[in-house]
Amino acid sequence: MSRFRFRLETYLRLKIAARDQCRAELAEVLRAEQQLKEHQAGIESDIQEQHAYIRGLTQAGALNVDLITASQREVMFLQALQVEKQQLMIKLRPHIQQRQQALIDADHEVRTLERLKEQKQEQHLKWEAAMEAKQMDEIALSGFMRKGE
Repeated sequence: MSRFRFRLETYLRLKIAARDQCRAELAEVLRAEQQLKEHQAGIESDIQEQHAYIRGLTQAGALNVDLITASQREVMFLQALQVEKQQLMIKLRPHIQQRQQALIDADHEVRTLERLKEQKQEQHLKWEAAMEAKQMDEIALSGFMRKGE
């Protein structure tokens, strides 16, 4: 019996490596998105804390205008930082979609090659079974011919 050898095995391995690379790139971009979301949540929390601090200063009785002004500047800085993070998220979305599409395409190519490999392997098994049946028929026929002589 001959051993099955898929002629495109090297190509399949290259496509699998390319798919894994696409998957890693997508994971990297998704990690960046997650970090941006965490930063945005932290900034939002800081803004809420500053608002609470300003409310506390205004309710204390005697107003400290310098502290209130500094806190409001801090809030404006945090809001500007939040807008910057939102713009980064908007810029990141097309990269995420591009990486997702690349992964889908690479996965499709790998699955196609794997199906082709399975089909070729099945053809090989059928061919081997046919060859084995042919050999068994020849053995049986030669045995029958020997008995007839």
